[in-house]
Amino acid sequence: MSDARLRMAASQCGADTASFESVEFPFGHAAISGKHGWIYVAEQHSRALSPALLWAGKHGVESLNILSEVNADVLARRAQLFNFDIAVWSVSNGQVLRATAAQPLADVKVLDSHERLALMIETSGAEVVREHGLLTGEVMGLEVCRVLNDDVGDGARLEIGVGAHDRETFQLVHGRDATVESLARVVGIVREHRTEGSVPHPLNRLAPERMLRHRIVLSPELVGAQQLQPVEPPIIRMNVKDEMPCVALGSLPGGLPVVVVCTASIDVDVVAFGADARLRTSPDAELLIATHANNVTPSLHKLAQSLRNPARFVEVSPVRR
Repeated sequence: MSDARLRMAASQCGADTASFESVEFPFGHAAISGKHGWIYVAEQHSRALSPALLWAGKHGVESLNILSEVNADVLARRAQLFNFDIAVWSVSNGQVLRATAAQPLADVKVLDSHERLALMIETSGAEVVREHGLLTGEVMGLEVCRVLNDDVGDGARLEIGVGAHDRETFQLVHGRDATVESLARVVGIVREHRTEGSVPHPLNRLAPERMLRHRIVLSPELVGAQQLQPVEPPIIRMNVKDEMPCVALGSLPGGLPVVVVCTASIDVDVVAFGADARLRTSPDAELLIATHANNVTPSLHKLAQSLRNPARFVEVSPVRR
């Protein structure tokens, strides 16, 4: 990402680029002019808002302009949730326009043909999960099967495996038609590997944030909640093996609503993600960000307090291996 590209785009926004001082930014290129900051996002576009705000705080920026060719509408939606002067600009074919905030994703119901396979998933011992119209089965937070469209039969089939390649391999070895018995065997193997005290294994290293959510749904007192249930995230998870925060909705002692966002790493964008999750799920709820101990930095604490409706972090000890 060249400094010239940032300057050309910023000049269309009315900025005096002659006074720009280039400053390093991990996801693109940035510059400062007085108390005004300018960032051209080049990668991880939808995850760039919290890093941009941390950058602004580090450099004493009071007014932040973010330019992006991708997901500018999502960034604009999330920017409105912070008590900070942020302008988000959409760049397309060399033209720069003020981004319009996207609406939260609409609810998508699981197809009836897919829903009929939910009982099979439940009977196997897996947890039935519905996210953005997709029906899957999880074991302690790890997806072990999903229902997909099929051109034969009733238009739906259940595939067993962790991720697309694993599902394909399972079909090559065991055939196209999944059974309750074959799924139950996989559920048992995965559960054994993900149980506390098991030896380190790829099956207990995957989806650590969903493992954390599984634990706090079973024991909501870990985060000071009264009851919790899984809900879908504010954006669609594209790959089961990608780490992305996950969400639970419930209540605190006394009945006040709470949204809990789970992450298992030092995730610099989790505050913006969490605020977006609350906006979609329960806008007036308290927002808790649950993570493993020692993952919360002072700057993340400060960022959580900069939301128009502040959030707070809750640290949970990780599972012992």
